[in-house]
Amino acid sequence: MNNYLIWIDQHPVTVSEDIYKTYWKGRRKERYFTESDIHNHVFYYDALDTEETNGSDIFQDESCLPIEEQAIKNIEINKLHDALKQLPQKDYDLINRLYFYGESLRTISQKEHIALSTLHYKHKRILKKLREFIE
Repeated sequence: MNNYLIWIDQHPVTVSEDIYKTYWKGRRKERYFTESDIHNHVFYYDALDTEETNGSDIFQDESCLPIEEQAIKNIEINKLHDALKQLPQKDYDLINRLYFYGESLRTISQKEHIALSTLHYKHKRILKKLREFIE
């Protein structure tokens, strides 16, 4: 019977012929994938791993929210859009001018010839309605 040796942790280990062949078949497969990656110019972020950092974290966009928070934010935005659709047109126009076009209550008051206190009251009433629609 032939002795078959494979090296594990820098120590020779005697194995059967079947294990020897299976071991080298796996090693060849690993080498094939490595060569294929090199040929296709594949680069893995984990190649940049150190003890202090994860290689893929280097390329993380700090301005992006985690996916769970993005999902929650999208749900809330959809709820807000649905609530805005339920508003009467005049209320919708006021909210649109304030929050989407950046006009101030004072500017709208002057353009529409409506008392500032009246607009302030309407604004608070509309926001209360929106909260009720969303909840």
